[in-house]
Amino acid sequence: MAMPEFEAGPVAVRRIEPLAVVALRHLSGGREALAAALRAVGVTDVPEHAQALGSGRPPGTWALWRSPSEVTLLALERATADAALAAMSAESLACAVDQTDGTLALELQGPQVDELLQRLVDSRSLPVERGCAARARLADIAVALVRMRPDTLWLLTDRTQAHYLASWLAYAGAALPTTSSEAR
Repeated sequence: MAMPEFEAGPVAVRRIEPLAVVALRHLSGGREALAAALRAVGVTDVPEHAQALGSGRPPGTWALWRSPSEVTLLALERATADAALAAMSAESLACAVDQTDGTLALELQGPQVDELLQRLVDSRSLPVERGCAARARLADIAVALVRMRPDTLWLLTDRTQAHYLASWLAYAGAALPTTSSEAR
């Protein structure tokens, strides 16, 4: 089901497309293979707990810490994701799984984005600093939150949750006070 752009109260919500999503996982002894796949796309290090590391080449590439043995690669260009997949050696104790088709990625933008999400997730789960990421439960579904800018977060979840998530965002957004000149 296609999900259009919409407003969740004063917060703009838009689908991020195209976006390639690849899970890079490793067993004990396979961390270097994962690091090599990240280096192949310009991410110079493996992110640590709660980190989201960006790449300068090409712009629009991030590596998110997911667990001690997994990193999620986000790329606005399909070729970047393909380069990471190709760099993963079949002989290593690491693997890459393309999750693009199953992932819904939304950008939430506005000065009240934190207030919106605080109505739906544990406030301690919100990444505060740019370049931080967190896993959270939002209305009983698992999500990843990535702080892109002070007023912008990316939200990733299973694509099958699109309608349910949109309903919750709209519901919570409707309860936020508006700060526009029209409200005065």
